[in-house]
Amino acid sequence: MHCTGSVLAMTLDTFRALALLGLALISGCNSWPGGGFDASGPEMPRLEEALALRTGMVVADVGAGKGQLTLALAGAVGSAGHVFSSEIDPARLRALRAAVAEARLGNVTVVEAEPGASGLPAGCCDAIVLRRVYHHLTDPAATSASLLRALRPGGLLAVIDIPPPFLFSDRSSLGIAPQIVIDEVTASGFEMLELRTDWPGRGPLESYCALFRKPPSKQ
Repeated sequence: MHCTGSVLAMTLDTFRALALLGLALISGCNSWPGGGFDASGPEMPRLEEALALRTGMVVADVGAGKGQLTLALAGAVGSAGHVFSSEIDPARLRALRAAVAEARLGNVTVVEAEPGASGLPAGCCDAIVLRRVYHHLTDPAATSASLLRALRPGGLLAVIDIPPPFLFSDRSSLGIAPQIVIDEVTASGFEMLELRTDWPGRGPLESYCALFRKPPSKQ
């Protein structure tokens, strides 16, 4: 009986190791459509509709990474609008500033985030996006509180993420269960509006978008 349990544990460990290897290979392939944000793909129109993006809005891309979404948002809100691009990694911050300068965008401000703090000014935004970022947060409660402060009353928050792979925990570096996101974000004071489980942008892998709102009466 002990031998059977050991074999099962080894089988699960082997499966997890193979899954990790496969996901690492997929994530590292820049040419794969699900490996990064593609402004010309199906995700941007869905995001524009979910957040009712229009010219003149002020939005934020939190955990901006390489900045592809930041640049797309800058185009969506136009010169009359503004985008705050928040990132915590120093190397990516430098790359973001270089990308914004190269694109000659006058409507983008790059801000430095900290663990538990987005770096966004209070009451600055009509909408905020976290794309494949939430499962990396080390202090989700503090981060959600920071996002709530940064939104104007009635402002929207879109959390786009991936569910954890089969046989992995509900929260890991590979993804997070949507119910955990919903529970934590609403605990910080947000209202839950909608969970979309058919979100595009991950190629053969699943993705979802949880949409929240700062209560209109909350300052």
